Amino acid sequence: MKIIKLKINRLIISSLTLALVSALIISCKSEFKKLPENNTDKSKIEFATKIATSYFMALKNGNAYDFGNNAIKDFTEKMTPNFQKQTYDQIKKIFGNFESLKYSGTWVEKENSNFQIIRLKGEFENTKVPLEIRVVVNKSNKIAGLWVKPWKDNLNNY
Repeated sequence: MKIIKLKINRLIISSLTLALVSALIISCKSEFKKLPENNTDKSKIEFATKIATSYFMALKNGNAYDFGNNAIKDFTEKMTPNFQKQTYDQIKKIFGNFESLKYSGTWVEKENSNFQIIRLKGEFENTKVPLEIRVVVNKSNKIAGLWVKPWKDNLNNY
């Protein structure tokens, strides 16, 4: 059990580096609410899922992902090919290669609905416990952040 906790603690440290712009957008003190399914933007869900899947598949295949015009400028500037590969290598070392993503829910900050947080459960080959792949999408349908975190059912429990 201590080994798993150590691995999760390493993942948390690694995921902080992925926070990038999201850390500025969504502070730890924020309160979040889950949107009801009938109140979610299906196009944002499809967009975030497609980008996140393509991102992880590219890295799994030894390539970096080009976010192009699908992300805000600050995010793309920080997500260099070298940074992407280093981060994926850390995840791969602990959890194995990426396998798949499954949509779990859409959340917004209670005081600021300018960004939607698309939560995906990420399956990796060496763990039965899913990881959270959190994709932050702004109102212009651009990626503003990407996190990899241990899974928790409630976003307010972090």
